[in-house]
Amino acid sequence: MVLEMAGKTDPGLFKAGVGRAVITPPIGFVIDGPEHGSRVSTGILDDLLVRAIVLESKGTRVVLVSLDVWGISPALSTAIKTSAGKAAGVAATSVWLTATGNATSPPLWRDDPQYATYAAYLPDQVAGAVTAAVGSLEPASMGSTGTLLPDVSTFVEGPGRPGNAALFVMAIDRADGSGIARLLNFACPASILGSSTQWTADYPGYASWALEQNGGGLTLFSQAPSHDIRPYDWWDDNAEPSHPERVPQDVHAMGLLLATQAANGAADTTQRRNVEVEIRTDEEAGIQVMQIGDAYFVSTDKPQPNKFARRFRRDLPHSNTFVAANLSGGMFDDKATFDARAIKRGTAILKELGAS
Repeated sequence: MVLEMAGKTDPGLFKAGVGRAVITPPIGFVIDGPEHGSRVSTGILDDLLVRAIVLESKGTRVVLVSLDVWGISPALSTAIKTSAGKAAGVAATSVWLTATGNATSPPLWRDDPQYATYAAYLPDQVAGAVTAAVGSLEPASMGSTGTLLPDVSTFVEGPGRPGNAALFVMAIDRADGSGIARLLNFACPASILGSSTQWTADYPGYASWALEQNGGGLTLFSQAPSHDIRPYDWWDDNAEPSHPERVPQDVHAMGLLLATQAANGAADTTQRRNVEVEIRTDEEAGIQVMQIGDAYFVSTDKPQPNKFARRFRRDLPHSNTFVAANLSGGMFDDKATFDARAIKRGTAILKELGAS
């Protein structure tokens, strides 16, 4: 359903554009990530991508960027935001940067000599995707929803705990109802394929591909706080886990489940053409907060347990709150201290923006 509003043809109303670029490192470069450590890449199962969505409403423009990586160093994150902002004609603070939590990743969270040239060029690749998104800006509508993807992930300490099934979906459509973009937020590390020596975007890449092939438009995946989450039933000390082979078919199963549920959620959104867009950065708390219509976004570079997202949603139960974490690439064995201060300050900003 699309809400018709007075002045819907006003050129200041909502527009959206998308772009992407391949960021797969060369074969022979090191793959890294949690659980399985460094290994030399021997091939490409599927390409790693950067995806960009540019949104504009009433003179305000924001840029959403997601990379198929585990994490990014602070210096590289700053360079990417600066480059993306320049490409879109906005300040770096108007760029929302996130990662898919892909465990088959270039080690961009540390200073690796092998990746010096790659890391120097990556901001230009991102800028190219953003430039394409700006060039494709067109009238659009958007809506968001929260739904569930049950029984496909678990807490590392065991089953039966709440919260890891939450899936949030933002759908951006053309006037004819076809998809321009989808944005997904789900808490489960992309670590299914395990110790593979082939480059792959794991299940977020497959889910994004499936939605894109089904007419959803460019699909951007954002990893929700998942420091204590694992795929399927792979909790510690489970003697008989499902999908133990960690083969591509296990990736496809998770990705297809995610894509199917996300497509159903997107179809149920109430589309709006009159969209408020606002973005704020709280440097003291280390968080970024954004409103896009009926969707709200909170992100932190720090690794956070799933409780971080659940607390926002508990305090603001009537809002669709997309929460992203771990851009800095914290490993599973690193300590992830629950950031209560960021919760408090972020909740206050969200309420100011109209979340409830």
